Amino acid sequence: MNDTVNDNPYRLPRAVIPHRYSLALEPNLAAATFVGHVIIDATVNEAVERIVLNAIELEIAEVKVAGNVVPFALHEPTERLIILAAHTEGTTNIEITFSGILNDKLHGWYRSTYVDADGSEQVIATSQMQATDCRRAFPCFDEPDFKAVFDVTLIVEPHLLAVSNGPEIDRVANDNGKMVVRFAETMPMSTYLVAFVVGPLSATEPVLVPRQGDPDNPIPLRIIHVPGKGNLTAFGLDVGAFSITWYQQFYDMAYPTAKCDLLALPDFAAGAMENLGCITFRESLLLADPNAATQIELQTLADVVAHEVAHMWFGDLVTMKWWNGIWLNEAFATFMEIACCEAYRPDWLRWTTFSLERSAAFEVDSLASTRSVEFPVEAPADCDGMFDVLTYQKGGSLLRMLEQYLGEAEFRRGVSHYLSKHEYGNTETSDLWDAIEEANPATPVRKLMDSWIWQPGYPLISARLDGDTLVLAQQRFAYGDTDDPTVFVVPLHLCIDGVYSKVLLDGPQQRVALPSAESSVVVNAGGNGFVRVAYDEALRARLQRELPKLTIIDRYNLIDDAWNEVIAGRLAAADFLTFAEGFAADRELAVWQAIVVGLRHIARLVEGDAEAALQHRIAALVGPVITDIGWNPVAGEGDLRAKLRGLLLATLAVLGNDSDAQARSRTILEQGPGTDAVDAELIASATNAVAANGTDADYDHYLTNFRNAATPQEQLRFLYALADFPRVDQVQRTIDLAFSGEVKTQNAPFLLNRCIANRRHGEMAWGQVRRQWDNANDKFPGNTIVRMIDPVKTLTAPAAVADVQSFFSEHPIPQAAKTLDQILERQRVNAALRERESERLATSLATDASH
Repeated sequence: MNDTVNDNPYRLPRAVIPHRYSLALEPNLAAATFVGHVIIDATVNEAVERIVLNAIELEIAEVKVAGNVVPFALHEPTERLIILAAHTEGTTNIEITFSGILNDKLHGWYRSTYVDADGSEQVIATSQMQATDCRRAFPCFDEPDFKAVFDVTLIVEPHLLAVSNGPEIDRVANDNGKMVVRFAETMPMSTYLVAFVVGPLSATEPVLVPRQGDPDNPIPLRIIHVPGKGNLTAFGLDVGAFSITWYQQFYDMAYPTAKCDLLALPDFAAGAMENLGCITFRESLLLADPNAATQIELQTLADVVAHEVAHMWFGDLVTMKWWNGIWLNEAFATFMEIACCEAYRPDWLRWTTFSLERSAAFEVDSLASTRSVEFPVEAPADCDGMFDVLTYQKGGSLLRMLEQYLGEAEFRRGVSHYLSKHEYGNTETSDLWDAIEEANPATPVRKLMDSWIWQPGYPLISARLDGDTLVLAQQRFAYGDTDDPTVFVVPLHLCIDGVYSKVLLDGPQQRVALPSAESSVVVNAGGNGFVRVAYDEALRARLQRELPKLTIIDRYNLIDDAWNEVIAGRLAAADFLTFAEGFAADRELAVWQAIVVGLRHIARLVEGDAEAALQHRIAALVGPVITDIGWNPVAGEGDLRAKLRGLLLATLAVLGNDSDAQARSRTILEQGPGTDAVDAELIASATNAVAANGTDADYDHYLTNFRNAATPQEQLRFLYALADFPRVDQVQRTIDLAFSGEVKTQNAPFLLNRCIANRRHGEMAWGQVRRQWDNANDKFPGNTIVRMIDPVKTLTAPAAVADVQSFFSEHPIPQAAKTLDQILERQRVNAALRERESERLATSLATDASH
């Protein structure tokens, strides 16, 4: 069959171009099968001997070309259907009759289940096509630049709800008693955005969102959900309506399609998917009770809804040509979700809290095994490695850096120009930079962004005084010594004696005149640059004296940069602890989040008497803060203050091993919601604090709560806390639960992740996962495997390091090879940190305790 395959096994020939699909599908939910029929209208650009398109896991019954039955062959290695029919230049139609399975791998057209109020299992047929799984649902030209119109019909049992990309326009009964449901044609779009969902589901009444420029044609917005969960839809609808309105104004362009359905699915491998007009979600990322959810649970839901709605323009209306551009789709939607949520809930300080996410990208990008943001992609599977923090968090950070350097209005003007110039089309990354530069010709946008997109890593900006001159220099940041010559084009914001200015550092060093030799300087003021900063002693001392005058992000960055100096071996852990104690008067959530990140890592470095001494230091730092802000919720306080109280409670109870905080946590859980003394933040923190010292009775209580939770967030809270229990037999119960089939396959890998992260029993948990490796790979979605084992990087005993490194040398994770390299390198970095710091930190703590 080799002669039937194009030279490039991943790219279809360009001679035949589809422009319209007429697709009819009839699922059998009980049998987990479907039958289908598709007519593809296409243009033949040049005479061909055969027509090649994509298909896999399908039985092809018959193929016709221009009305004539023709022979065909399936080539499984390249997932192709080869139609053995010559055709001259012109137009044609390809008609295919086929059948397939509703698989249980959460990709293509797949089977999802839930248990109804009567205890019966109900089945849903739902879809996830990205990146190349549309070919599992119907034969198609399954590449993103083969945009076409889709005319979809679903033939379903009368009691089932059917949803697709377009609004329903016709519903008639056929001779078999089924309903033939037809949907409006879509705009031209890529196959990976096609969606269809069929099942016993409910829909909210539509919210009519005004359409920009066409008020008589509003956008109906609904949430589709499992029956009985309609009470959890109001918040998601509110975020969705706000997002659509806000984006229409930001992009200066009307919502690009007829309707917007948001679907909460019981089984979903990703977080959500931006199918045009038919956006699919995990239940926990769309359904919530605002009165019972924590701020981070609501913020995450708002982030994800805003992210997916942003894609309707950037991703769906304008789409990348090939999978190397998927990073920009996701990075831009990440940037837009934060901007939208900042507008939706200004009190959440979303750009400030984004610092924590940026730090996660720094962590990976500090490694030798990091990657450039964009890289060549040949096989579509190669882009699986792009769905990581470097795409979402680094990419989003780079766009924020560009926006803040250009100015918000200037950036917005460039984005609007890009969308209007390329609507319904496909683009390369450089097209965005060029469009923004066309709208802002004074700034070398492409030169600036290319230095960040095509080079891995990021710079450490050193700032030192030379008399009354500030000397700025850049060197690629690394954990350990490096002489890497990489130079970035760095847009930097400076705050000199309270006055803000901008410089473009495009070489190894730059000198900036100061008002005086005594000036105070904040480099990367506002925290929008994707850089770390190292100050000389004089500048750092001045900043420490002026901490209250610094912005929240600037204070966050001081702590975050200091902790990473510890990891890199340039600062002692004991000195970081003393430095963090200098922020004891701070009452901002983001600052304490940065402190707690460092404290959690430090807690893994010591044992025995040194651990007890560290716990005492932590309790002495945290206790007065929670006493000051109050142990109980205060009427009228902001969400972030309540969240700070929860963070401090859990830190004091677990890292500080404080008996009073532990007792209070137990009381909070016993009281439960509904009293003035308890809110969702305290309940969530107490759930983790009690688990860390939990009894068998507590474990059984948590398991019952997981099984009977009222909301998706509560269910996950109790499920994941099962991994935090203190005894080895309790953690073993949790591992057994993860493999039992009772936990959804979308969640089980993350439960095992948390078991490996258990400080006392992580090595045991890793050993169990190691022994059940084949079972895990068979049971769980492929994209979750590398996330399941991520915490092996915290296993730093020499024997554990040797075991993990040896195992993965023989058991690669091909769909996440680069991410696995990064995890293994970070484990080695952490092991070096432990070897370097454990003894001297213990000595320092003992010395401090004796004084």
